[in-house]
Amino acid sequence: MLKLLFWLLLIGNAALFAMQRGYLGATASERHEPKRLAQQLHPETLTILPANSEKLVSPAKSDAPAGTVAAAAAEDAAKDAKPGKPDATPPEAKAPADAAAPAVPLIACTEIGNFNAVEVRKFDVQLSSLNLPVKPTTRSVQEAASHMVYIPTQDGKEGADRKTAELRRLGIQDFYVMPESQPNPALRWAISLGVFKTEEAAKAYIGRLIPQGVRSARIMARNVTSNKQAYQWRNVDAATKTALDGLKAKFPNQEMRSCTG
Repeated sequence: MLKLLFWLLLIGNAALFAMQRGYLGATASERHEPKRLAQQLHPETLTILPANSEKLVSPAKSDAPAGTVAAAAAEDAAKDAKPGKPDATPPEAKAPADAAAPAVPLIACTEIGNFNAVEVRKFDVQLSSLNLPVKPTTRSVQEAASHMVYIPTQDGKEGADRKTAELRRLGIQDFYVMPESQPNPALRWAISLGVFKTEEAAKAYIGRLIPQGVRSARIMARNVTSNKQAYQWRNVDAATKTALDGLKAKFPNQEMRSCTG
């Protein structure tokens, strides 16, 4: 009986050994999954790596799944947002792509003058050579030959006498009382304090009189003429304004000024 049991165990072990070695054909797992084994590609290229291999580190961001790449990008953005770190984004990248260039403002109205008949002919020749896109308009200018600082009439001769006595008390001796024979009725018994070639000079003199106590002085233009001409340009762009500046420089005695459009 013991011999029979010994031989049975021996035969069973031998059969199990032969099965594991493949001597008896395909194993059970191979018989259950023949298709999976047939679909394996180049199994000979597989390599078993040791536990401390450098190739076992975490994969690069570019090879990581989409969720991992997004998380890494968010982490990098959080680092860039730390206080004190300069923003590397160029200014032009932050501006809207469709931002329109600011409009160049136009000059509403500019004027050059005043020209007499001879100067007008010379100016027209220089102006025509520029071929400016904006054509000028002209206007007649009444130019005063002189400006008088005066005190208007106050109660005829008696008023003039009172005012002249007051001027002397204020220390002002340079004045002239206009006689009753004055052709302009508005100037009869008026007091002239001086005649000046420009209005600016007349205004400056009044500015000196006010601290002395004279507050009723006025300015009147005298010997008004109307044979002068000025040129006006409207809605002038920067290029045209530059050309006009160069043209005006050729006529240094003339004035360039702003005007109402």
